[in-house]
Amino acid sequence: MTKPFRADYHDPAGYLDIEYDRRIGYFSMTVDHLHDHYELYYLLSGERIYFIKDRSYRVRAGDLVFVDRNAVHKTLDSGRPDHDRVVLYIRPELFTELAISPELAEGLKEPFGWDIPILRLPSPASEAMARMVSEMVDEMVHPQAGSCLLLRHRSVELLLYAYRNQQLGTVRSADTEPILHPKTQAVVRYLNDNYQKGFTLPGVAEAFRISPHYLSRLFKQTTGFTFSDYLNLLRVKEAQRLLRESDDSITDIAMRAGFSNFSHFGKVFKRTVQMSPRTYRQQYRDPG
Repeated sequence: MTKPFRADYHDPAGYLDIEYDRRIGYFSMTVDHLHDHYELYYLLSGERIYFIKDRSYRVRAGDLVFVDRNAVHKTLDSGRPDHDRVVLYIRPELFTELAISPELAEGLKEPFGWDIPILRLPSPASEAMARMVSEMVDEMVHPQAGSCLLLRHRSVELLLYAYRNQQLGTVRSADTEPILHPKTQAVVRYLNDNYQKGFTLPGVAEAFRISPHYLSRLFKQTTGFTFSDYLNLLRVKEAQRLLRESDDSITDIAMRAGFSNFSHFGKVFKRTVQMSPRTYRQQYRDPG
């Protein structure tokens, strides 16, 4: 690993995007976002901290990480420089496009709902998975006739391999390394359960008997998010659900999701989702 390198693949139908990145030095995600597709992350080399929902995990080379749709997540550096990874962004329509039966499609999506969303396989299963990913990277870097079809099928093959070999996984809930500071984890879980309430950082800090300055610094250090950014992501996620599933006015939805200021809600939603709440609702209800 000597210099940065990047390769991308964008499926013509819009149901699959793949990124390969070789990063030199220390790197943490700077953009807070939610997305309505599945994310499959494979670390080829290096080590990362991956925050998903309300927990952080130390990810090692060879690990496959499953991020469910609309899950709050972020990757951080682990204190070790340099890494390269492949990320697949998969829309559920891909399974229909490839004529995969509904029963099998549900099996392929199952790992995204695991309690511990990491697959760490022993040899030789891990080596077989590494070869599959390396072939995908080679196809992206040196595309040929039929690359689109091959990458589609390789993506599904990777999910199938994970689904079939999940019993070989060596990461268990009981021995997961507790990356998050216990106090931070308690605050994160509290926010996940009560995000609709009118929180302030000082108020939460007082409830957990720590100083606001210490909570702010600890929260950012261990999750990668500021306190307010994380809370806003939870609220935007709930607003998305309500926009999809209810006929309530957008103003009412903003209030139900925990935003006390409608103008602020509109700005945060657009920054996070890359479209306005009204456009999001229209797009969901009229995909065509």
